[in-house]
Amino acid sequence: MKHKVLLLDDNNESILPSLGNSFSAETYEVVLGENAQKAIEKSDAGEIDLLVMNFNSPTDEGWEAIDEITEENPFLPIIVITRQPELRNLAEAAGACAFVEMPVDVPTLLQTIRELLAEPAQRRMERVCNRPTDFRQVPPAEGSFRDQLDRRYTTSYRFNTPASRWGLNE
Repeated sequence: MKHKVLLLDDNNESILPSLGNSFSAETYEVVLGENAQKAIEKSDAGEIDLLVMNFNSPTDEGWEAIDEITEENPFLPIIVITRQPELRNLAEAAGACAFVEMPVDVPTLLQTIRELLAEPAQRRMERVCNRPTDFRQVPPAEGSFRDQLDRRYTTSYRFNTPASRWGLNE
């Protein structure tokens, strides 16, 4: 069974479609959220296994959405992505399981997702009951997001077909 990951952003300049492609390559079913209300609805309906939210402001409606989601579905793992490291405590207090600073370290983020989805029920229960748990903080990556994708998904395979066959000039 594929795990379903909902990606939600609070602005128009989103990295989430690119992350969604990386998640799809890792066999996750990806749903791009339109807004915080849609995230709440999908969470309440039990349609998602993990929520990834990109925030750029401490006053966004997304923080209220996290409160509602964790109230209705406290076992849902939530990852907060932001350019603002000072939002870490707010993310943890809101019930997020992980805090990711931009630029996103994609391999580490994917590992964090795997760990959260494999988290035993007992650990999730401890997290919900506000007992100390392993809140995850992913530091910013070195290099741009595109550079990371290029390193991760570039093949060393050489095409032996002449470029002219594909309509390209050699």
